[in-house]
Amino acid sequence: MSRNVIQTTIDDFMKSAGFSKKSGSWYRTTDEVITVVELQKSQYGLQYFVNIGLWLRPLGKATAPKEQVCHVRTRLSGLVGNEEGQLEALLDLGVPTPDSERAEKLTTFFEAHMGPALEPVASLESLRAGAGRKVVAASLVRGPAQGLLAV
Repeated sequence: MSRNVIQTTIDDFMKSAGFSKKSGSWYRTTDEVITVVELQKSQYGLQYFVNIGLWLRPLGKATAPKEQVCHVRTRLSGLVGNEEGQLEALLDLGVPTPDSERAEKLTTFFEAHMGPALEPVASLESLRAGAGRKVVAASLVRGPAQGLLAV
């Protein structure tokens, strides 16, 4: 099965960001947090979504949790403010854009937005303050994690 430009671009970006791939998901593990990034294809069209999950290791053992079971969950689109429309267009294969241009613009977008969003979420301390706190504020935080993160 051939992979499209969105799939290959996110693969390249995540690899360069130090994540490892397992069963279609990208993972970065620290002592306290497993960061999960998954590319989700819409069942209704040619759109994709970038889902981000944080598994808080003090709340349970896991090695490769899927994003939907993580303690903290969000979409990249929820972290980019007024640039959400640009991201949606780049992640929609129904929007006519040459592959090389889409790859270049997606890479630039990921470098500007996803990299900075993923950096401050590697520890519980960073999730409680500053940029990590902003990620938590824009996320669905499950019950046990609310207490741990003081949400």
